[in-house]
Amino acid sequence: MGNQAYQKLIVPILFIILWSMVTWFELVEPRYTPSPRQVILGWWEWIVGSATDADVWYSGTWLSHLADSFYRVMIGFVLAAAAGVIMGILIGWFRLVSNLFDPFIQLLRPIPITAWVPFSIVFFGIRDPSAIFLIGFGAFFPIVVNSTAGAQRVPKVMIRAALMLGTKPRKLLHRVVIPSALPSIFTGLRLGIGLAWVLVIVAEMLAVDAGLGRALWTAYEFIRMDLIVAAMVSIGIMGYLSDLVIVFIRDRALRWARGT
Repeated sequence: MGNQAYQKLIVPILFIILWSMVTWFELVEPRYTPSPRQVILGWWEWIVGSATDADVWYSGTWLSHLADSFYRVMIGFVLAAAAGVIMGILIGWFRLVSNLFDPFIQLLRPIPITAWVPFSIVFFGIRDPSAIFLIGFGAFFPIVVNSTAGAQRVPKVMIRAALMLGTKPRKLLHRVVIPSALPSIFTGLRLGIGLAWVLVIVAEMLAVDAGLGRALWTAYEFIRMDLIVAAMVSIGIMGYLSDLVIVFIRDRALRWARGT
């Protein structure tokens, strides 16, 4: 376990060393490529600084922006997960539901989430529901597609065995199909939570006036590249931690699948 932890740090450390060398020798334009030290100092001020007339727009506001983004991502993801898993299982198991809904979902899936921004603002305004809609709508598709695939790939021999052992046909869905589809469902959830953290940046830039995405856009307007990088790293860390939570739940829910 200890060696694995160290191995996971090798690439990030090498990246930071390379980044430091590039900025130290000014191989790129210093104004537009902050050093790791500049990012850390700017990030620290963003987290613990006290507002002044000069930097009131960012000093000491990181936690507030993070809380706003976290709230929107969690609400959007939970709604997407509930709708995506239920719809995916039904599409994968019932032919009629598949014929009715799968073509429509596949039609909507390639449309960029930014195309829905005008509609979200018209219907919800520049408020939280607008961002939550964009996040949830975008995260829905990888979840429903993977849930559908999981339900469709239930081994026929498993279904026949369940029927031979006395399972009623109406009980196959919750006793056989859903447990068998769980690995694919969790894959969809991992993709969905990652995409939710991507979409929160887009949603907050365009549809609300607070959050890490809005802070990133404001930093761009002030050409504060150090704060842009800090916002990017913040999103990456939150996405990584969210994924770890889902993996933790998956590993305990799928103990029966270990070694298969």
